[in-house]
Amino acid sequence: MSEELLARLPAALRTRRDVLDCRDRWAGARVLAATTAAVVLVGDRPAGPEAWAIGDEHDLARLVADALTGYGPGLRWATVPRAVTVPDDALAAAGLVPATRWDRLSSDVPPARQPGEEVVVGLDALGDRAAIDVCLDVANPTTHARPGAPDDAAWWGVRDAADHLLGVIGVAMRPGTHAPVMHLHGLGVVPAARGRGLGAALAATATRRALADGAPWVSLGMYADNVPARRVYSALGFRVDVENAGYGPPGATRP
Repeated sequence: MSEELLARLPAALRTRRDVLDCRDRWAGARVLAATTAAVVLVGDRPAGPEAWAIGDEHDLARLVADALTGYGPGLRWATVPRAVTVPDDALAAAGLVPATRWDRLSSDVPPARQPGEEVVVGLDALGDRAAIDVCLDVANPTTHARPGAPDDAAWWGVRDAADHLLGVIGVAMRPGTHAPVMHLHGLGVVPAARGRGLGAALAATATRRALADGAPWVSLGMYADNVPARRVYSALGFRVDVENAGYGPPGATRP
């Protein structure tokens, strides 16, 4: 089904990393396509239908308006590149308002070794699940990432002398062209341990191991205004693939 989805997209989009990362989740979706852009309408998401706009901003200006006006009622979320101006009347027709600004980054180069990596350890997603949840509740309470998900590939952490987790990061598996792509999520360091480089050490370890295990690249998403995270990821070699805006129902802050 994922190959069938790719065949319905414009050729210019078929090798994009964000498309290859999402193609299995988009299998069976409705596609509105132009020469260099497409809107993918995904109807089987847990919270309701979603729209993903990808490609050239000029082609998308019309496609997004058509998609929201024609298919918008009932949409729970729309993701659109920030360079695209979404008409107010199209948003009103879909019942959506601006909600988030986030960027997708990726890297295919192993990062340089970071101070503190010697204390990063692999975690057991099941055996350490409760401890990871406790850490995330404090370190990154708004993350979608939690251990035990079907796409779990790995979790990494740093413990203190009392064996409490000071920071964690998860790695999720996404389909790739020849090998699974890995996606970082759930990075968090408890406030008392911040400023020691643990976030960079966790991200570097997870990225390097994923690439060593055969992933063609490692991806992640981050809120556009998260300056400390951007500094960390940029230093590790991650580059922005696309700058997105998210649109949801009034009051929603994420899909």
